[in-house]
Amino acid sequence: MMTAVRAQVAAMVHPSALPNSLERMRHERFMLTRLAIGAGGLSLVPAYIAWRGRLDSFETLMLMALGLPLLAVFVLSRTGRLDAAHCISAAALTLLIVALACMTGGATSPLLLWLAAVPAQAMFLGSRPYVARASALAAIGLGSVVALQSWGVVGEPAPWIVAAMPLFAAVAILHALLIAAAFLRRRDDEVREHRASDARARLMLEHVGDLVTWHDLGGAVVFANEAARALTGSEPSQLHGKGLFERVHIADRPLFLKALSDAAHGPGRASACFRVLFIANRPGEPAGVPTVRWLELNARRIDQAGARFGAAVVCVTRDVTDRRVHDEERERHHAEAVRASDVKGQFLATVSHELRTPLNAIIGFSEMLSGDLASGLDAERRKEYATIIHDSGHHLLDVVNTLLDVSKIESGAMTIEQAPLDVAKLAEDCCSLVALKAQSGQVTLERVLGPDLPPLLGDRRALKQVMLNLLSNAVKFTRPGGRVTLAVVRDGGMIDLSISDTGIGIAAADLPRLGDPFFQAKSSYDRAYDGTGLGLSVVRGLVGLHGGTLSIESAPGVGTRVAVRLPLAGIAAACEPVRIATHARAPRRGLETKQPFRLTA
Repeated sequence: MMTAVRAQVAAMVHPSALPNSLERMRHERFMLTRLAIGAGGLSLVPAYIAWRGRLDSFETLMLMALGLPLLAVFVLSRTGRLDAAHCISAAALTLLIVALACMTGGATSPLLLWLAAVPAQAMFLGSRPYVARASALAAIGLGSVVALQSWGVVGEPAPWIVAAMPLFAAVAILHALLIAAAFLRRRDDEVREHRASDARARLMLEHVGDLVTWHDLGGAVVFANEAARALTGSEPSQLHGKGLFERVHIADRPLFLKALSDAAHGPGRASACFRVLFIANRPGEPAGVPTVRWLELNARRIDQAGARFGAAVVCVTRDVTDRRVHDEERERHHAEAVRASDVKGQFLATVSHELRTPLNAIIGFSEMLSGDLASGLDAERRKEYATIIHDSGHHLLDVVNTLLDVSKIESGAMTIEQAPLDVAKLAEDCCSLVALKAQSGQVTLERVLGPDLPPLLGDRRALKQVMLNLLSNAVKFTRPGGRVTLAVVRDGGMIDLSISDTGIGIAAADLPRLGDPFFQAKSSYDRAYDGTGLGLSVVRGLVGLHGGTLSIESAPGVGTRVAVRLPLAGIAAACEPVRIATHARAPRRGLETKQPFRLTA
């Protein structure tokens, strides 16, 4: 029966005023109680009228008050406005109490105490405006009884009314008991719902993958969930207080504190990306070895309800280490792509210059030798043109060979054949090949050899190319009257090979880029010195293949010293191109050697 009544009441509820199930339940309970009160009260009206006969004004008001709850149900079902319906219901209860009080003694009636039930009953709806309206109606009702008493409208109570006072008091007590029972039931429901909500929230916090922490106004942690183990390697209790702050990387602690401060005292929201020291305690990982992890924190200020429990900011932190690695890798690839594009442009500019000049000479002089003007050339002129063509062809061959060597070295396809070789003889041959160029440039070429140089295990062609490239560069960038010195000495199990010059030198800003393909210090498309800028890059690779080291000292106007150190015993496997150690040369430092004798080529 009750289920059917509930279904009918639910069908009467106005659908536009039901944003959620809780509001619908409040409407259903209100309509059920008012229907029961109204129907019960009106069912007694015929019997009361038959017993009393003619009704006075207060009895009429009492019967009207019993029917008003039905009007409240109608208003709620049609409009969905619980506030209006409750106002009618509270007015009906106030009217009933006022009528009964006027019938039982007016201002001296004990039934006036029943007016306290009007605001008390409004508390069930959980809203202050409801209680305020009900209190105002109760106050109006009390004032009305006092006014009617003073105007003499209230007469002496009838004997049967006096006899019915215990019944009225019992009804008031029963009403108070029902209100108290409803309060207790509502409190128990709220406690159960609160505990269930806490259990659901704790279950969610324990199984979420992000670290959730609550912080006080000073930034100290007052709560941390179970994700602390996965993100920091620590128990949640170990993060309380300053535990989390102490695990933040010392360089990122100001950023961490600023995010908490901005959330607590600033806009209310803040984010930060910082590093923490993670100590692995999982099986299979070395315990006590800290690793660095990147975490992303999103902080938000919480309301005053949370502040009463000592918390001012709630933070959600997640591990973004993999994302940081991917971002850094993407940035590195982008930088490499930009660098490759720059190298490509520099390659095209340099190679076009180096190839176009000898090709123009070859084409031009070959056309002169094969054209109609060839018959007018004497033998000496034809020999000169043929020599220019020959030299230009060799220059083209050198450029192509250098490009192929760089390509092989960078791709790892370059191999060396190690065999014992005489370093002194190799140095002599290289100086002889460069001597003519040095003589034409009015540059003094010297050779300094240490005593008892042992055989060096290495590739003769590769080491000869190293010496020739370094000597050619030194002679090319040395002005007339300058000096270039090749020194070879033994230092324990190493051979020190150095080429020093008194040339134009290299600026300190250009030293870090030495050895990059196609790079030339202070280079331009109309530079005064020819070359592809690949010579030092080839030297790097060949020295690396021999397991050696390479260093350069230079200063503008002072000169340059390139030092190569090679192991006497060779290497077991091929190595990568070496990193060039560069140093700015002191202006007052000259060319110093400790070799026992000097040879001039």
